[in-house]
Parts: sequence; structure tokens; C-alpha cells
Amino acid sequence: MGLHVENVHTSTRDRYKCTLCDYAAKFVGSIKRHIVIAHTRNFAYKCETCGKGYSMKQELEIHKKTSHQHVRYECKNCGKVFKSEAYLRIHSRSHDPNHVEEVFTCEVCSSVLRSLGGYKRHMKRHNGELASYVCDICGKSITTLEGFKEHKKRHSGERNHLCVTCGKNFINRQALIIHTRVHTKERPFKCLICSKRFTQKTSLNIHMKYHTGERPFECASCSKKFVTKTLLKYHKCSG
Repeated sequence: MGLHVENVHTSTRDRYKCTLCDYAAKFVGSIKRHIVIAHTRNFAYKCETCGKGYSMKQELEIHKKTSHQHVRYECKNCGKVFKSEAYLRIHSRSHDPNHVEEVFTCEVCSSVLRSLGGYKRHMKRHNGELASYVCDICGKSITTLEGFKEHKKRHSGERNHLCVTCGKNFINRQALIIHTRVHTKERPFKCLICSKRFTQKTSLNIHMKYHTGERPFECASCSKKFVTKTLLKYHKCSG
């Protein structure tokens, strides 16, 4: 009877907690099922601090910002602090006397590349395998012929893709598809944090940076950081 009262009538909420996240349950079996479902799948992105996995990089960044923002990864040898365990591991190699970092030196220009893939891409530029198409109007270099043709259309004003709803013309089919969503009200790209929707993936990617706090574009004069290159350019003009 006492066991029945303890199991049924005593509040057992939060009795069992997941060691990998904040999930809690009444029964240990529920925790085991949760771990199998939530933490043993092959996620593309995994938190180095707690092991929690995510299918999108933006989800992982938000998790680290909200759950581990005060975590410090300090080198025991020199005291230098890093923002992730992965960066700390890479740095720790510099203190290992037996570690030899493999580098690849270009025989043509003496540039040093830190990966074989980077070295191969670099050599293709010397060998002419990566063609460069230079615009005779603005001097911009384009690496692909298709991209070069699209770029030239911007100067010529060529618009071959017509919107049947409003009659507006566009440079390419993709631009037309994005435009038609203005008429159809289609917003296929949804933010997983605030549920806001967007007509194109680039807009969603920019929006996600506001959630993660990512500001990759920095002003060389005042060190202020911005979400997009356009905002940085506007800052320079207004400043």
C-alpha cells in the first residue's frame, strides 16, 4: 500500500531528468526513450559541451547562445580562452612537441595552404583550370561562364523572364520565381525560432543571424559589426 501511494499519489514530476538536456519525466523508461529519440540520432551538428544534436547549424548556434553562453574553454598550458571545445583542441596541438602540422606550399608563388583541398584549388588558378571572366564594363571577375552571362545582363538591362501577372521582367528564372511569391503570398521558408516566413532562403539566413547574434561584417574604422555587407556599406556612407 505504501509503495502504491508513493508511486501513484505522490507527485513524481521531474523525478527523472535527462543528463543531456533539460527534459524531465515521471518514469525512467520515458527518459530512456527520450535519449534514444533525441540524443542518439545521427545529427549533422552536435554541441561539444553537452552532446545535444541538431539538424540545422542555426539551431545549434541558438542552443549554444542560450545554454552555454558563459562557458569558457581555457587552455591549461597558456591560459588562452576559446569560444568552443573544437577550437581549444586545435590550439592544444601547438603545445604538443610531437605534433607536426601538415602544410602545402605552392611552388609557383610560395603561398602556404593548410589543406590538400585548398592546395588543389589554388593550383588550378595557376594552371588556368579555374577560368576567370572579366567584365569589360566594371572590371569584376567571374569564375563561371554562366555567372558571367548573368552579370552582363545587369549592365545591358536584358530581362527575358516575364511575370504574367504584372508584366514585370527579370534577368533569370530564379528571380522570376521569387517575384511571383509576391502575388501568390507564398512564404516557403520558415524560421524555426519565431515562425516568421520568407519568400527566399537568403532572407531567412539573414533573419537567423538576428537570433544567433552573428555579425560577420565589421567596420574597419569603429569595429561595429553588421549582419549584412549592405548594412556595413550604408554605415560607412552615413558615418
